[in-house]
Amino acid sequence: MQNENLENQMNFLLAAALKKCNDSYEAEDLVQEVLLAALTYLSRGNSIRDMRAWLLAVMNRKFNDMLRKKYRQPAIFIGCDLDLLEECRSGESLEEAEEACNMRQAVAYLTKTYREIIVRHYMEGESIAEIASALHLPKGTVKSRLYLGREQIRKGMENMEKYGKQSYSPIKLTVTNSGMRGCAGEPGSLVNRDLTAQNILWLAYKKPLTIEEIAQTIGIPTAYVESDIKILAESGLMRQTGTKYYTDFMISTVEEKEKYIPAQKELVHEHFDLFFGAIREGLNQIRQAKFYQTYDSDAKKSLELYFIFHCLDYGIYKVFCDTFNTEQDFPCRPNGGAWTAFGTVYSSEFHKEEHRELIAHSYAGERHEYLTHFAGCKLAQLHTYCAEGLSLKFYDCPPECDFSTYENFDAVLAKLLCLFHSRANPESTGFNTEYLRAIPWFIKCGILREIDGKPKINIPVLNSSQADILFELCRCTRTKLSEEIQKLLTKFFQGKRQKIPAHLDSVPLQKQYLYAQNALLIATVQEAIRRGECDGYDKEKSLLYPMVFVCEIE
Repeated sequence: MQNENLENQMNFLLAAALKKCNDSYEAEDLVQEVLLAALTYLSRGNSIRDMRAWLLAVMNRKFNDMLRKKYRQPAIFIGCDLDLLEECRSGESLEEAEEACNMRQAVAYLTKTYREIIVRHYMEGESIAEIASALHLPKGTVKSRLYLGREQIRKGMENMEKYGKQSYSPIKLTVTNSGMRGCAGEPGSLVNRDLTAQNILWLAYKKPLTIEEIAQTIGIPTAYVESDIKILAESGLMRQTGTKYYTDFMISTVEEKEKYIPAQKELVHEHFDLFFGAIREGLNQIRQAKFYQTYDSDAKKSLELYFIFHCLDYGIYKVFCDTFNTEQDFPCRPNGGAWTAFGTVYSSEFHKEEHRELIAHSYAGERHEYLTHFAGCKLAQLHTYCAEGLSLKFYDCPPECDFSTYENFDAVLAKLLCLFHSRANPESTGFNTEYLRAIPWFIKCGILREIDGKPKINIPVLNSSQADILFELCRCTRTKLSEEIQKLLTKFFQGKRQKIPAHLDSVPLQKQYLYAQNALLIATVQEAIRRGECDGYDKEKSLLYPMVFVCEIE
């Protein structure tokens, strides 16, 4: 009879699950979990007095467990860790058990100010006087917070089903920056491997929200959200206004980043000589330099690519600064950083094959790594760009040699290059020899090459005087380039500013026009290769890296 009654609830259960999940596949999985729990419970000889109420209570528990798994959070039961079914067996009515479960959930979404007092008084049995003494608060304040906490619990239980979409379909957010990262890789290291932080930042981007609003929408108890928001606010990624918080940097959708790529490609195609004329002259001068003649083919290509990237990168930026009479300011941040963050939000349905143009035109701005007195090298400088659409992502190495962050990667690579250049013994320098496992990966990327079974540097190595010649030529070329494309880009930038929330007043103007110019560099490089301006390049194959290594032996 009980099993028959259970079968009659199938349509009801599926409808309730669809309301929670808003996804047919997840709803079906949820219903199966609930039915399995019911059948297991009945098979033990137990009976269910109110089948529908019992099933709904179990569904609530299973749904909450599903949310926690998505956000990698542990299950939380404040005041009692007994299973719901055990509560039912102990004689508590199912309605009371469900209400107790919802009550604990509502308490979990309170901020610490109210949660701590509610837990102490109602769940740990402390008197108002004991709480006041322990927390160093007046008794009147404790009473007031108890009252306000109860009101919030009541409202929370009324809104128990009002999770936002991000509670069951979280977005992904990648954060990068201009300027100097913090010592631990901030800001990217705070966000890019933390799904909860990513969704908090996206929720609080369009308008300021209270911690409770963020917690309820994201479906994670407030205690966990509070700690994340505190870290994000202290780092400079969020800002507080009254009782609310908002994300304090520009976030772009994939569509916003892609919007002007076709127009940029067309602009480069129609005015290629304006974009490449000064660079062509600079390349001819580089090819005549004595140090250039000493390089093999791969090192020559890396040097040429670096020169092209550097001149376009800084030249286009100078045009923007001159057009709008502004430059980026990089505020000092905690942990040694001075940066401006910007991010990209992706839905769970993002597919790379649908966004080939965006990926093909993506690149990271120039990065520098400096070393002094390491492995017999008096000084060492690594200058590099990374272009996702033109070559292997050299920092995207296999798990056995994962460097975790750009910063760690650059530091390790610079040290490896020093070791190979000076031929020093790695163990005598304090270098972590575990990183030697990455050598096959660097060979695959073309940064190193293997000769007679030994790894050798495959990118251009310059001494200080040679570097001075290169960077002076870069300076002259990018200045001339910016003068030649100034008028063209000034007109092109018009009307292409990204809209940002009205309350955001800290986003540099350059970031708001970022995706009106994001594809110009790669589009110019690709056009140059198509026109045969870069000798020996095969446009069908991955290119070497725009990278140079400056080093002086002690």
